[in-house]
Amino acid sequence: MRSTSSKEITISGVILFLTTALAAVLPLIPYEHAGRHRVPKVIFKGQPSTFHVFIVSIMFAFSGAFSALFIHKKPNIARLCRYYSMVAMASAIVFTICASLSQTS
Repeated sequence: MRSTSSKEITISGVILFLTTALAAVLPLIPYEHAGRHRVPKVIFKGQPSTFHVFIVSIMFAFSGAFSALFIHKKPNIARLCRYYSMVAMASAIVFTICASLSQTS
């Protein structure tokens, strides 16, 4: 059985830290109402669907990183959770970039 390397733990730890920090900062950002939805004015202005997909991606990244850190006795499952977390975090970054580019055009 292969043990989990510190690099793999660091990736999950960084994703866990970033998603937790984002969850703490997100309520402090000024919001506007787009229909019946609250949307941050900063990047996702007028794009409630993109904001909701971003939030879901952040939640998936958090859950994957959290699971990868706590399932260290089963390295295959921990690796799957870590990859899941990295894909979700990458998609959250892509949604943020897409929202900021559509704001400028």
